[in-house]
Amino acid sequence: MGKHEIRLRKQRITARGSERFRNYGSVLKQHEEERRIKLIVRIFTFFLIIAALILLFVVVIRWEKKQEKSTHKTSVAKNIDHTT
Repeated sequence: MGKHEIRLRKQRITARGSERFRNYGSVLKQHEEERRIKLIVRIFTFFLIIAALILLFVVVIRWEKKQEKSTHKTSVAKNIDHTT
């Protein structure tokens, strides 16, 4: 063979090896809880992002209306000054 040999060992089930699977139920339960928490965090994050975008959109719309009113008022005031 070459410099790096790959050797496969047959895994025998021994008393020590089966200890890894004794708490499989608790490991599975913990995994499900972590998965649920990650899903809740992801949904909450998306909700916050969408809420922030909507809030930003509303602020921009109101700001544009305010700017439009102020430019309209100044142009009306200029027209009144010029006509008198």
